[in-house]
Parts: sequence; C-alpha cells; structure tokens
Amino acid sequence: MTTLSLDEARSLFGDDLLDPEAVRALLGVRPESAPQIPFSREVAMAAKTAGCMLVLRPQSLPGGGPVTLAALAEFCAQRDGFAAFASDDPWFADDATVNAIAAEPGWALVAKEPWRETLNLVYERADEALGLRASGEPWRRRRAAEIAFDTLTYAAARGQRLLVERWDWSSTPSHDGGLVNVGAFGDKGLDVLSYSKAVKHGALGICPTLVGSDRR
Repeated sequence: MTTLSLDEARSLFGDDLLDPEAVRALLGVRPESAPQIPFSREVAMAAKTAGCMLVLRPQSLPGGGPVTLAALAEFCAQRDGFAAFASDDPWFADDATVNAIAAEPGWALVAKEPWRETLNLVYERADEALGLRASGEPWRRRRAAEIAFDTLTYAAARGQRLLVERWDWSSTPSHDGGLVNVGAFGDKGLDVLSYSKAVKHGALGICPTLVGSDRR
C-alpha cells in the first residue's frame, strides 16, 4: 500500500490536518517524532469527502505523562486565555477508571461531527449503526481523551470549536459504570458527562476514528 506523504496530506486536508505544528498550538511544543501517515490516498480522500480530519496524537504531554482527560485538564488550566473544560473542578479529574485509558498515539482519521445514523440511539444500537456504515473497516468510537485532545487541538490551531451543539459518546467507562461523552464546546470550554448505555438524544452520537495501528 502506498501511503500518504505529509505534503500530500497538507494539500488534501488543508486546515483539517492537525500535524505537528497544529499540536504545538495546543501543547507549546512539537511532538518529538511524527510517524509515517499509515493511510493510502484513496482512504484519506474518501474520509475527507465524508467530513473527516487527519490528526496526529502524541505519545505524551509535555513532561512525559500520558494523554488522559485529567492530564489535559491540568495542562490546559495553566494556559492563559484558553478555556478547555467547562468546569474549574471537573468530576473526571479524580476518576481512576476514566484516566486509566489514554489517547492512542499516532495518526488517525476522525469525523468532525457525529455520523448522522448514530444519533438518537442507545449505545449498542449506535455501535451497530457505526459498523454498518464502516463496511468492514475498523472505524471505532474515540476514547474520551482522544475526543478532548482532537477537539482542543483544532480549537487552538484553527480558532474554531467543533462539537458546539453535539456530543461524542466515547468507549471510555467511568467509575459508576457509565460511558463518558464530550461536547457542547462553548465559550467556557468542553463539557464532559457520563451516561448509562440506555440514554439517547438527538445531539448524542459517534464521531468515529480510524487509527493507524488498526490498519491491516
């Protein structure tokens, strides 16, 4: 498989490429290394046409810690003039279950908005809808830390908030047995909730991701 070069990715995705420079806009430093983009031009073009962005998720945050929700909240709280999370004392900061799952590093394709067919469905039904549209490709729900990182990086690098009126329901469990969802990105930052699998509403769905390490 011939993979996409970084120059080709810049030409194809434009502002929807979150490359090392875009990551620096959020973290203040470039990632130490950027692996080869693992997607073919055909896969990337199809994803771009479907409303996706291409994101580089780093191995760690400055200081060496993994990219977790709590670590992102702590890091972003030190930035002047950047509202990352809506709460000054977020509930997830002390949730060991949530923060046991970090963002998977590397390149990933990500839907910028929830897939329409996943909206207003309970958790398992939304998974079924995702699988039907993915047609055998390993698109998956994002982890909670991935939703936050991708969305905050886009805001820092492009000056635009995603998930303003939508919620992305992650695969990350909370200590009470719910699944974390992230969205409603307003002036005060991202909101983070945890819902049981039985919840559904019209603004809650899945912004799936195709991660480089999942390619076969």
